[in-house]
Amino acid sequence: MCIAAPAQIIDITDKVATVDFGGVRQQAKLDLVGDLEVGTYVLVHSGYAIEVLTDKEAKESLEAWDELLKVLDEEDNELKNLS
Repeated sequence: MCIAAPAQIIDITDKVATVDFGGVRQQAKLDLVGDLEVGTYVLVHSGYAIEVLTDKEAKESLEAWDELLKVLDEEDNELKNLS
C-alpha cells in the first residue's frame, strides 16, 4: 500500500522543499509539481511532492490523519492494558 502524507512547505532551495509534517521536517523534491511558494500544502510520497493541495483539502486531509492517529493510539493503549 502506498501512502502520501500532507505537508506544508516551509522552505524552498532550487527544486527541493523542506516540508513540515506537524513538527517533523523532511526534504521533498518538487520536480512533479512545478514552482510553488512557501506555505503551500502538498502531498508527499517517497520524497516527492506529488500533488498540490488547496487549504481546504489540506485541512480535511490533516483532520483525517489526526483522527487515524488517535484511533491507532487508542488501540495501542488497549493492547498495553491487556498485557
